[in-house]
Amino acid sequence: MDYLVILLFLAVPYAFYFKRYKKIQKECHQLAEQYSTLLSQKKSSEIITGQIAEKLVPFLKYFNHNPKDALFCGNPIDYIIFGKDEITFIEVKTGKARLTKKQKRIKEAVKQKNVKWEEIRIN
Repeated sequence: MDYLVILLFLAVPYAFYFKRYKKIQKECHQLAEQYSTLLSQKKSSEIITGQIAEKLVPFLKYFNHNPKDALFCGNPIDYIIFGKDEITFIEVKTGKARLTKKQKRIKEAVKQKNVKWEEIRIN
């Protein structure tokens, strides 16, 4: 009989806390989903902002090239500027965005002067 009282004494709070635990677990899952959705929306808006900024850069005062000489590529490098005496590669970044691995390799190739001209003729 004593065991039954002890069992009931332990089972009732356990059932209460288990039910509460399940409710909190469900709320946490819902919050995680909401956070994921908000994070996705934020990243999407940052990408769109970056894409708009890329298109506007040639018309900003600190763009040191003639916009008519700028060829927009978009990927992996945003602009190639065909100046009178040189060719310039420009990558536009907004916020805390960083160069991709491919962009870093291109930057390094240009710095090392590991760039070449190739002509393809089709007859």
